[in-house]
Amino acid sequence: MSTDLIAIAVAEIKELAVIEPKQASKRFEIIANTMSDEQLGEVIEQIDIVTLTQMNSQHDLSFPSIISELMTPEKIRDIVCQQPLYWEEKIKNNAEELKQHTFDFLTYLIRTQDNEEKQAEILECIAEDPAGLFYLSIPFIEIYRGEILEYENYWEDKLYEDEEHLEEAESYTERQLTEDAHNIGYDDPKSLLALIRQLTPGVESAIKALIRNEKSGWEGIISKFATELVMQAKEKNQVEDEFAEVDDMFSFLD
Repeated sequence: MSTDLIAIAVAEIKELAVIEPKQASKRFEIIANTMSDEQLGEVIEQIDIVTLTQMNSQHDLSFPSIISELMTPEKIRDIVCQQPLYWEEKIKNNAEELKQHTFDFLTYLIRTQDNEEKQAEILECIAEDPAGLFYLSIPFIEIYRGEILEYENYWEDKLYEDEEHLEEAESYTERQLTEDAHNIGYDDPKSLLALIRQLTPGVESAIKALIRNEKSGWEGIISKFATELVMQAKEKNQVEDEFAEVDDMFSFLD
């Protein structure tokens, strides 16, 4: 019976997502009240990545979602790498908009997790994919280029130090106290960057190296990264489509 319920839920959400992804997301939240986390996890596994990307992109990013909480780090990575195909033109063509949008989406996917272990797994999983690392870097390009220096006594020491002089990741308590002292909330990219440094210093180093390897200004780097993200997302879709065609060719063997 539970298998039938899962199949029905998957079919309903997929059908609704074709018409209105936002309504599909809301419907999932309603279904969540009638199923266990294990059943909901199975529903998510059976929904294709395009539908999941559309649903998460249409969700109000200022509120947590049961979908993001139950997705595996691998699913979240795939969504991050797929999402550039759904950027609106006004976002793609405006560095400020793109910086804010990628920050909001990452905050929604990472901050809503109920424990730091999963947050770290998500960050490491995203960073392992070249496109994921590009995406992770966009909110922090302006910071690492040194073109905006705020709270100089603290942030300049912590964010612009030479690679060989990197300090150990700060503890959660120390990070929280510092953010409170400088009135830095979750809506500030510096807060997310501090979280990344604390949980996954290797990911933070990879972000820094990627950005500092570029020679142009921050707006030019964002434009380059955005173009690369869209191109890689299209390439991944083409590979998936080729596999789908091969599967169709041999469907008579099933």
